[in-house]
Amino acid sequence: MGDPLYTMETQPDSDPNPTTAEPQAQPNLNPHPGLRFLRRGLKFAFFIGLPLLLLPALLPRKVAAKKLPGAETALGSTSRGSLLEREKKLQTVLDEFKTRMSIPEQVIVSIVDRNELVVSVERARNGAGGFSLSIEEGFLDGLTGDELDAVLAHELGHVWIFTHHPYLQTEELANQIAMQVVSQDTLAAVYDKVWKRTGRKGNVVYLPAIGTTTGNNPQ
Repeated sequence: MGDPLYTMETQPDSDPNPTTAEPQAQPNLNPHPGLRFLRRGLKFAFFIGLPLLLLPALLPRKVAAKKLPGAETALGSTSRGSLLEREKKLQTVLDEFKTRMSIPEQVIVSIVDRNELVVSVERARNGAGGFSLSIEEGFLDGLTGDELDAVLAHELGHVWIFTHHPYLQTEELANQIAMQVVSQDTLAAVYDKVWKRTGRKGNVVYLPAIGTTTGNNPQ
C-alpha cells in the first residue's frame, strides 16, 4: 500500500519538540512591613483602650448630693445673721447698763473670732468717737447670763475711767464701778473663766475690798 503520510507514530498530537512553559507570576500577598506594624498597633490600641473606656462605666459610681444654687451663700448669711442677732442683744444690755451707770459715750459691741485678752474695750478706730467693745465668741459661749452682765459692766467701768481718770486704769477700779449693776461674786466667777481661757492667772488686785463704795465717783 506504500508508506502512509501520517501514522500514529509520525503524527503526534503536540509539538514534537515542546518547550517548558514559564510559570505565571503570583501576586505578593505579604503586606508591606510598615503596614503590618500599623495594623498591629491599631489592634493593640483597640484591646487596651476599649477596657479603659469601659472601666468607669463598670465601676460603682459615687453619687454626690447636688448643691442648690446659692446654698453656700445662704448658709454663710444665716451664720452672719445669727451673729448680728447676738450682737444686737448684747448691745441692748450694754445700753441699759450705760444709762444706769451714767455713761453717755457711745460703746459698740462686736463679737470676734479671736481676742488675745478674751474681752476688751478701746477707743473707736474709725475717728467717729466713742468706744469699741469686742468679746471672743468662744469665751462668750461659756458664760451664764449673770456672768455676761458682769463682763459688760466691767468693760463699761473701763470706759468711765477713760473719760474721767485715764491715768488711773486698774482692774480694781473698773470692778468697783461695775458693782453698781452686778455683784462682786459674779465678777469673781468671771475672772476664773478668763484665767482658764487664757491659761494664766493675774497677780494684781482685781476686786475692791469688802465695803468699798460702788458709786461711779470713786475718790
